[in-house]
Amino acid sequence: MKIVDVDNTFHFQFFNYFHLPFQLIHRGIFSLKVRYVKIKQIMANNLLTGRNSQVYIGIIYFKEKQMKRMLLILVVLVCAVMVMAEGVNESNELTVYTPASKDQINIIVPLFEKKYDAVVYVVEGGTGELFNRIKAEAENVQADIMFTGGVDSGGSFKDYLDDYISIEEGKLFDPAVNHPWYNAVYLHPMGIIYNTNLVAEGDVKGWMDLTDPKWKGKVLMPDPRKSGSAFGELFIHLNAFGRDDGGGWEYFESLYKNLTVTTSSSHTYKFVASGEFPLGLTHERNAYKYRDGGSPVEFIYPEEGTAVRPDGIYLIKNGPNPDLAKKFIDFILSKEVMELLRDTGFRVNRVDVEPPPGYPAIEVIKQNAYDPVWAAENREMMLRKYTEIAESN
Repeated sequence: MKIVDVDNTFHFQFFNYFHLPFQLIHRGIFSLKVRYVKIKQIMANNLLTGRNSQVYIGIIYFKEKQMKRMLLILVVLVCAVMVMAEGVNESNELTVYTPASKDQINIIVPLFEKKYDAVVYVVEGGTGELFNRIKAEAENVQADIMFTGGVDSGGSFKDYLDDYISIEEGKLFDPAVNHPWYNAVYLHPMGIIYNTNLVAEGDVKGWMDLTDPKWKGKVLMPDPRKSGSAFGELFIHLNAFGRDDGGGWEYFESLYKNLTVTTSSSHTYKFVASGEFPLGLTHERNAYKYRDGGSPVEFIYPEEGTAVRPDGIYLIKNGPNPDLAKKFIDFILSKEVMELLRDTGFRVNRVDVEPPPGYPAIEVIKQNAYDPVWAAENREMMLRKYTEIAESN
């Protein structure tokens, strides 16, 4: 596994391509009475991709009196290899863009590399940053896989993603959480985290309870203009109360009067766990992570129903190595790997893998459908309407 800084590779590549023949001359290779030279130049990074390239000049035979002719041939060969190297697809190399944490990457990548004798280049970044990068690189695709990232975010970029249905499909939960342009890896039921020292059990049972004036200013929610999970929460509210007939926005305007909006999704569960706020909107893993760590928090699955927001794995359209990329998707969704990811605290999208300890079965959670395509297509409208509500309160 290689973590690459793809913004610092051009100079290295340029130096190796164009300085190789001059390095050979400088080292006096042509002043020696040798019969042949075998040159193998390992390129650490290719232009903007972080991919390995190998330059083979082959075996060159020459005599001292033929040095000038051989030098010309050598230079021509180097130039030819430079051109060919740009088009070489190393069949055992994969570039993965990911917003995932290192504890996930450090589990899955070494196992995949070992199983497939592969080299995986990992480029880290935020979900929006990486999807925008995929879009910007559409004419010169640099990566093969986007690993994780909310599917409502991915829906805005589905034109740059290829359809692929994993061979593990039969072992995944309800296909409604999957579209051909992504395979769901993690399932995140959204709901309400509360501090048990500040909120009595049963005092809040669902979304509507959060509109009670006694909670004014006491409900934390991240800004959906800055947080992908908060955008998902906004969509869930609209979905629960009517996204098409106006009921969802009517509810959200009532809810907003009680909200304290934060700039980061992590503030929500951290501040509730510390007792600075009694209530917050987040997904279950954040709440249970703090609960299991000893904080006085619990999690509510709203009685009106919630939605399961998936994190997906995506096959990038026209990526350099689609065959290996598909193997990577199937590998991630395999039972063995899903169990390992479950052990990091994630609810995974596989029917034969139990959720983490203390999590309810997905089947007992009242769910409303989650449509990432609708969310993506209506993203601008939703954020514009949210801004209008925020500015009027």
